[in-house]
Amino acid sequence: MTIDMFKFGEMLNSRPDGREALLAIRPRIKNEKEIEIDFVGVKMLTPSFADEFVTPLVEEYSEENLKLVNTQENITVKKTLEFLSENWDKNIKME
Repeated sequence: MTIDMFKFGEMLNSRPDGREALLAIRPRIKNEKEIEIDFVGVKMLTPSFADEFVTPLVEEYSEENLKLVNTQENITVKKTLEFLSENWDKNIKME
């Protein structure tokens, strides 16, 4: 399943919004074995939003079953995910 992050907005910038977005998507991904998080169209991603949305999914899914795509086109997406990945105990693929 692909999660299109732009559907949550172009500016993903607060901890409460990240938590709310994860709660909104949880029912749809409940039985999914593979998840792809697509950042195309996202203009800004802050560590607080990503920590609430991406980090729990990193903890839940294996390296083989979680991919972060379109992470290199926007500097805030790239740097935020690189920063957070320093604390992840998995080597999640970021394309």
